[in-house]
Amino acid sequence: MKNPYSYGEKEREELVLKYLPLVKSIAFTIKRHIPPTIDVRDLIGHSIIGLMKALEKLDTQKNPESYLKIRIRGAIYDYLRSLDFGSRRIREKERRIREALRELTEELGREPTDEEIAEHLGEDLEVLQHDLSRISFSYILNLEDIFTEERRNYEEVISSRRADVEEEVVRKDLIEKLKEAIEKLDEREKLVIQLIFYEELPLKEIAQILNCSISRVSQIKGEAIEKLKKLMKDF
Repeated sequence: MKNPYSYGEKEREELVLKYLPLVKSIAFTIKRHIPPTIDVRDLIGHSIIGLMKALEKLDTQKNPESYLKIRIRGAIYDYLRSLDFGSRRIREKERRIREALRELTEELGREPTDEEIAEHLGEDLEVLQHDLSRISFSYILNLEDIFTEERRNYEEVISSRRADVEEEVVRKDLIEKLKEAIEKLDEREKLVIQLIFYEELPLKEIAQILNCSISRVSQIKGEAIEKLKKLMKDF
């Protein structure tokens, strides 16, 4: 494949159109995990920028579609990082939600609903759910950062097919280390990680599966990723 930037305008457009369904699929999947205030069209726009950059090296890849998926996701994640999902305000809100969960659980003798948590915090349910989406996605970005290696995300490291023997050994070690770390989570944490990162379900659907509040799912997810961070820290 030629460098796409050596093509004429029409040929470049054809390349983008060819991969546009992939771009939209990834953008809409990620959109399910983030606040509704973020327009999916912005995700698609940044995806296309990532796609154009990725096309420059596509001919050197043994697994082109996997490579494009990684670069498209990376472009979206970079954009979302720029929105400061891990801001101090969000972390303070997360602390308040955790405290509300603890207090209401003790008071009610059961896990509280999102409505009860919102009322306890003195805010609308919609505001709570918006912040939960931001908190949740900040942890997805956080998990990406655990595996960052020269700005290559964990999916790229794990799916790498380069012939370099040393890299192949590192990749296999990483997969085994990740499996070991996940096995050390409790059953509910493992299930949440599976439903989010493998089934790619949004928090609301996971809450329905676990029969608990979205706030509780967010808490479980955060605790699981913090454990994974500590377990993977020395790798």
